[in-house]
Amino acid sequence: MDGASDGWTRVWLVPFLLLSMRGGDLYGHELGFGETRPGEVYMTLRTLQEKDLTFSERGTEHLLSRCRYGLTELGEVYLESLAQALDRYRREIELFFLIYEEQPVYEVRR
Repeated sequence: MDGASDGWTRVWLVPFLLLSMRGGDLYGHELGFGETRPGEVYMTLRTLQEKDLTFSERGTEHLLSRCRYGLTELGEVYLESLAQALDRYRREIELFFLIYEEQPVYEVRR
């Protein structure tokens, strides 16, 4: 199952990138998590920008060209809807484990 963690990392990359940018604009090297390769982060950032969920601003500092990335209004709306969907999913997972652990389902549904 060595490749399994890579798949999970890719699945979570978009939500975590958007969440990282929620607090303000960040440089590309400040984004990412876990063992995500920088190439995956930048490729995902380009895709998010193409979908108008993020923006980038290129600047120069100390002879290095760097981009700052941030959320667009659409990106903020998408992040909020994603959080709501994940909350529903979390509740379904909790129900799954209650059933799995042989606890009565009626205790969960109130």
